[in-house]
Amino acid sequence: MNIAGLVGLALAHFIVGLTAAQGGCSNVVTRRDIMTLSPQEWSQMTSVLQRMQNDGWFTYFADIHNREFNNIHGNDNFFPWHRRFLRDFEEAGQRYDPNFAVPYWDELRDSRDPAGSPVLSNYRLGGNGFGRCIRDGLQQGWTMAFPSPHCLVRSYDRGGQMQPWYSPEFIFSVMQRYNDMHGFRENIEFTLHGSVHLGVGGDMATLYSSNDFIFFLHHANLDRLWDQWQSWGHQWTMDGRNNAGSSIGLGSGLPHYGDPIGSTMQLGVNRMCFRYAGTWSRRRAGNSLALVSTPPMSNGADSAEAELEKLPLPILQKWFPALVSGSHGAAPVGAAAGTNNTRSTSSSVRHVGHFLVYPAPLTEAWVSMHRFDRRKVAKTMEEAREFVDVLNRAGYKSPY
Repeated sequence: MNIAGLVGLALAHFIVGLTAAQGGCSNVVTRRDIMTLSPQEWSQMTSVLQRMQNDGWFTYFADIHNREFNNIHGNDNFFPWHRRFLRDFEEAGQRYDPNFAVPYWDELRDSRDPAGSPVLSNYRLGGNGFGRCIRDGLQQGWTMAFPSPHCLVRSYDRGGQMQPWYSPEFIFSVMQRYNDMHGFRENIEFTLHGSVHLGVGGDMATLYSSNDFIFFLHHANLDRLWDQWQSWGHQWTMDGRNNAGSSIGLGSGLPHYGDPIGSTMQLGVNRMCFRYAGTWSRRRAGNSLALVSTPPMSNGADSAEAELEKLPLPILQKWFPALVSGSHGAAPVGAAAGTNNTRSTSSSVRHVGHFLVYPAPLTEAWVSMHRFDRRKVAKTMEEAREFVDVLNRAGYKSPY
């Protein structure tokens, strides 16, 4: 698509979006785990996505992400900007189907063996291209126009396999240990965000990564985790700095869009006319780890959290402080007299688990591309490995 075409598309989209923003949410769509979509629902979604590709929308969004790259990574615009960007993509899809909602990929559930995920099967997103065109799935045969015509490329970071990603337990720990946006953002961007992009590789490891629909599944999941973190007493938490080093807050304008950050902070209002499936009913149940990632069918949500609650008190205090304090709906653990710094928790579901594995570190090229602080990245990587060592030595077995 030429520049004139992109400008025309952007103007039309701006007018439609402005009307939607002024009118509020007349239709709140539900974002679901992609693996819960029926064949009929997936077929309908692929039809919308194919039409979006034909009409130049993937080019439009890849161009925006490429141009704004340095403004939206490595600084604290990261979460609100990507929420606004995904909503922009979703609104474009709703021009073809008013109920179109971006699904999410529960990547943490697949973190032990990402390449084996059914999300990457032929009947969903397709798999590896080994540094060349993908061979199957949704975008097989597509010509991506940005930055120049090419097929969609994927190149797994371990040849035919991918290195492990970050575990649900580690992300659950991050969500408890950081109460400021800056700390939370860094510890997600340096870990899960980067490992998925690098693991899939190809277009996903470039500035125009939104060429790959996996990008939208991935960022919908990161946004889902942010929404969950917000519900733990951080609904309006916004601090940190932008790419220029200036302080930002709720009134700061988002790069490219200009909308105030505060307009993205609540789902179901303003322009954020979406929600995540099951969020509110499961929040009331207090199964916080299960909200981070759905446990396998062989291990229920209660079992997943119960195994963590059995850890010695010093480990809980350092890595899972919310389980000690009893916030987020979990009962206080390890503090009662006579517990010997542990809590014996029974469950009606038999627990079958595995030791944690080291997650893939960021590459030097990725760190340079994002202009990350190398010392901070190294500290985060070291902490992630320490987390694995500590829980394994304690005998913890993950249900994931």
